[in-house]
Amino acid sequence: MMKKLVMLALLGVLVLPGMAQEFRMGATVGLNVNAPSGDIKGQAGFNAGLKAELGLPQATRGWFMDFGALLSSHGWKNTTYYDHATQTQLVWKATPYYLSIPIHAGYKFSCNDNVKLFAAAGPYINIGLFGKQTTNATLTGTTTVSSNVFADKAQERFDWGVGFRLGAELHDHWQLSVGYDWGMKSIFNKKDIRNRTLSVSCAYLF
Repeated sequence: MMKKLVMLALLGVLVLPGMAQEFRMGATVGLNVNAPSGDIKGQAGFNAGLKAELGLPQATRGWFMDFGALLSSHGWKNTTYYDHATQTQLVWKATPYYLSIPIHAGYKFSCNDNVKLFAAAGPYINIGLFGKQTTNATLTGTTTVSSNVFADKAQERFDWGVGFRLGAELHDHWQLSVGYDWGMKSIFNKKDIRNRTLSVSCAYLF
């Protein structure tokens, strides 16, 4: 699955610019609210990076494809008991950071000369880069730290799924959007927990 998504991204980068009516690049920044599936609590984070957009030829006017390369955080927290006799509680908290690569196809509808509405959807790939995890035992006050959740195999390095975006483009440069990413791969090896991330972003395309 991951290899197919990577091949799709490469195909878009190599082939589509030659077909495109317009190619633009810019910067994007936003807020992530991660709410993983299962019994894990999500945490707020951020996304920031580069965005590229390809306007397709005149025959398909209004349709576009966009790509991103973002640093994205997907924090989480979990609490459980491991000793019922003493009621000692373990609290896990982690903030993993990914290189996120979304690949979307979408359509723009012009409201007037300055405002366009758009919707887009497509797959994404997350590649784990770094991130710290702390484990606290409340009774003993013991704290264990993993300095890199991916290198220490506390969390799976690769994540993928599908994403959706709705937004508005202002004056042909500014884009404001709301999105949701639905993870399709467990972020842990022994427990089926998947990322579910709501995002609010602002981009500027040159």
